[in-house]
Amino acid sequence: MPPVLAAALSQTSDRPPPADPTSPRGTATLTGYTIAVVSDRRRHQLCGLLEGIGARTIAVQGVRTISTMDTTRLRIDTQRVLDSPVDELVVASDFGFRSWIRTARAWQLEDALTKRFAAARRLASNPRAADAVRDAGLDEIWSTAAGSTEELFRYLMAQPMGGRRVVVQSDGPSVAEWCHALRGTGGDVIEVATHQCAPPTHADLLRRLGDLVLSGQIDAVAFTDPACVENLLAQAVADSHLDELLNALSDEVPPLCLGPLGAAPLSSRGVPVRLPALPFLEEFVGLAASVVPERTVRVVAGGLSLEVRGQAVVLDGALIAMQPGPIAVLRALARRPGKVLSCAEIRREVPHWSTVDDHAIEMAVSRLRRTLQDSQLIQTVMKRGYRLGA
Repeated sequence: MPPVLAAALSQTSDRPPPADPTSPRGTATLTGYTIAVVSDRRRHQLCGLLEGIGARTIAVQGVRTISTMDTTRLRIDTQRVLDSPVDELVVASDFGFRSWIRTARAWQLEDALTKRFAAARRLASNPRAADAVRDAGLDEIWSTAAGSTEELFRYLMAQPMGGRRVVVQSDGPSVAEWCHALRGTGGDVIEVATHQCAPPTHADLLRRLGDLVLSGQIDAVAFTDPACVENLLAQAVADSHLDELLNALSDEVPPLCLGPLGAAPLSSRGVPVRLPALPFLEEFVGLAASVVPERTVRVVAGGLSLEVRGQAVVLDGALIAMQPGPIAVLRALARRPGKVLSCAEIRREVPHWSTVDDHAIEMAVSRLRRTLQDSQLIQTVMKRGYRLGA
């Protein structure tokens, strides 16, 4: 069992979720909101954390991580490692590290590589990774209490890193964000990728995600790495709706990125992106808890407190799930309480409703009244339109 770093932090999932002081009692911060989580292997962990504070999540595989190496790139990175002494070695996975050592052996560089590692502090993400380092003839391997690569980076970023040379064996695309953040603390970081990235096997996954964004059926998109962002944009180009997607992400469905590398493809196209202070899941969930409820509309109508969330309504403390059409109408009316809105004005208030006819709006109002079980809350003003009851 590797020794545990004394300053390591506890696991993210053990920490209480942030509270929303404006939410009705008993209603979690993100209840009534739907967030698409676009990632590879980490999407289920992030979904679980978001669901813990009430969100409905849609997990989308935005990239495939393939456990094969680009040997040309690996040879270049290996030579960079050999050029100077190493202060810290971070090992993310046993399979990737073993593959690297095996390939270095074929190049007759194994002894030189392990000699560099022998002079470094060796940090392993989990016991299997520690065993792989031990099998290379190296001992005194350290880990964190959480047993994850993310916590190794969290630990390192809490230390003075100015001028220290850090070699990271990377097993997934999200590691790039952590390496970037560690460089920002003064560390000289070499990321050695023992994996390759590819688009998801089924293009329909990203196509459906694009449709959900355009139709307003989700309230935010959370990206964990740059490859996921690039793949979604590439799919939008293939489907001939890149401009529409960028507009939706700019206006109605905020994109959340783990770090600046993932944000760059969107920022360069003029899309505002929200980032956590640190590229870790706890901060990412805190960011979602802060950003997503920003579109909430709160009013008092008919003597009742009304809170219009992404896909649900909180009426006098009671949560009521609602379909996209009715809630879009209610949001438009709640933004201008007491004002009569014609069907044409409602169309202008709701993105992508330019082709919706008056009859569809009438039906949405009818369903809205049935769902709220209050025929007076949404009032009809003859020959003029609809308004939220004062």
